[in-house]
Amino acid sequence: MGNTLDLAAELLYARWKRAVDILWRESVRRRQKSIEKQERARSARRLRNLQRIVRRALTDYHRIELERQRRG
Repeated sequence: MGNTLDLAAELLYARWKRAVDILWRESVRRRQKSIEKQERARSARRLRNLQRIVRRALTDYHRIELERQRRG
């Protein structure tokens, strides 16, 4: 079971890192470009969705890490 938790934690950490990276890039892109009103609304939706993904990934990673520590 320990190996499974280690693998799950690695996977969830990678997912969280990727989501943060994408969120950061989207934020930078949005700041650098003067975007039209319609595109700005789409960009805002993408940012909200990415923030949700980041929070969910971090929650999952934290849950697995706590489980690993309890069993470790």
